[in-house]
Amino acid sequence: MTLMGIVIAQNNTGSAAPNMIVLKQDSGANLSEMNLTLYSVRTDWGLDAFGVGEAVKFTAPKPGWKLMQVRIVGWNGFNETTRTIPSANDFLIEIRDESLNLLYRMTDTQNAYFTYPAPVLRGIDLPALPLTGDFYVIFYDRGAMVVGMEPENGTGNSYFYDSLSSTLIPANFKDENNRSTQVNWVIRAVGE
Repeated sequence: MTLMGIVIAQNNTGSAAPNMIVLKQDSGANLSEMNLTLYSVRTDWGLDAFGVGEAVKFTAPKPGWKLMQVRIVGWNGFNETTRTIPSANDFLIEIRDESLNLLYRMTDTQNAYFTYPAPVLRGIDLPALPLTGDFYVIFYDRGAMVVGMEPENGTGNSYFYDSLSSTLIPANFKDENNRSTQVNWVIRAVGE
């Protein structure tokens, strides 16, 4: 589903201080100007979706930089008209180093963060995690919700992460003419 003409819901993006550094691997355009599409790994991975996540590669801006928040464009499908809140299901966030070693893992329910009448850029606070060099933020939507995908201006830093084989797979999609398109997951890393 393309979000052309739909305003992304606003929120406080969590409690991170305004002077934090926001790392982006999408085009960096204003969210209201992006041609966003909503995506869930369940669409292409079916039952394997539980172990596959949307991954973004970042580089810490300095040695010992502290990751304190992850921001994700997401939505749980809340129907504001009928006030129906979807069944609670868990998502998973992992932080992995450049060798894909697990540094941090957290699980929570999608309804605690993404119950808005439209997709939202939502901040999820983490305990301060010192990082140096490259690292990955991996979000497992587990079919419980959809995440923002930018199908234009691919940076080459978005992947699928298959946790069963510990493999990164470039986030590329083929169209009806068999042309490959590189996409960006709208997942951001925030810290100081």
